Amino acid sequence: MAYSADNKHKYQTLEAWIRARITDGTFRPGQKIPSENQLAAQFDISRQTVRQAIAFLEKKGTLISKRGSGTYVSELTRAMTIGFIATSITDYIFPGITSGIEDVLTSRGYSMTLGVTKNRVETEHQLLESLMNKGVDGIIVEGNRSALPNPNLSLYRKLTEKGIPYVFINGYYEALDPVFVVTNDREGGKTAVEHLYSLGHRRIGGIFKADDRQGHERYAGYSEAVVAHNLPMDDDEVIWYTTPDLDRMFARSEETRILRRLTKCTAVICYNDQVAIRLIQSMLRNGIRIPADKSVVGFDNSSLSELSPVRITSLTHPAERLGREAAARLIEMIETGNRAHSLVMDVNLIVKDSTKAEV
Repeated sequence: MAYSADNKHKYQTLEAWIRARITDGTFRPGQKIPSENQLAAQFDISRQTVRQAIAFLEKKGTLISKRGSGTYVSELTRAMTIGFIATSITDYIFPGITSGIEDVLTSRGYSMTLGVTKNRVETEHQLLESLMNKGVDGIIVEGNRSALPNPNLSLYRKLTEKGIPYVFINGYYEALDPVFVVTNDREGGKTAVEHLYSLGHRRIGGIFKADDRQGHERYAGYSEAVVAHNLPMDDDEVIWYTTPDLDRMFARSEETRILRRLTKCTAVICYNDQVAIRLIQSMLRNGIRIPADKSVVGFDNSSLSELSPVRITSLTHPAERLGREAAARLIEMIETGNRAHSLVMDVNLIVKDSTKAEV
């Protein structure tokens, strides 16, 4: 029998409801669920639509139908829980990512357990082991210092052996050849240079993060565009930092070192808005006008870009959509057993007050 789009929506609604009742403990393993007639009346749908939802959940091992007895929750039903390992939850883009993940998980009857690594490999190790012991169905993870060799790769391979899929966001460990959802950071680096070049800037410096993949990709795009336009590239005008360095780098006792290195530049591209706002604050404290003396570009188009003393021209980060896409791919992998396609998301430049034409 063919089903209309409306029938498909109805059986998916019932399927999600049954999953949610299993997750919250209303229906326990081995417990009988309401009959077809009861569910049809409760949801105002046909018994055929009820059967379709039940058949789907039987195929996934969530329900078991017993002839002449009814339909029961499988004793081996999944936990319906997803782990989310983030490097931080306080940084400006993570509320959006988390919201996107939760929206998709909730709509499909899953719950989420959250862990934060603070970019520490030992914490990542502990969280991976804990999630495996809890028996989660899958994991969404932000790569921890993703540009560096990672000692936890064996744990990710163990997840694969156990049939627990995972999806990376923002950065990933290339050695694993994983499914990932990331932004097009290389193109973003190029776009930033192209914008500044179009304004007449010919000496463009940069501040990039050395220990994650996003920093390397943004630098790669920056350097490709600088070379393409035959612009000068001075090593002293490209500043690299790692996760623990940020606070120290912009301490008042240290900031003049960075400013001296950028003296000849008329514009600077920053790894993200967090770096950009600190650079702008340091420059203003030291009598450098933004953008009259130097233009500044950030990444992520976050709330910080609006809260800065000078509104920051910035590349977008589609945080909520990124979370949704990652969660959708993970559920696809859980429920079909197939590998999902990775996704590289476009970014756009939002021009604000921190860049102007060089005269």
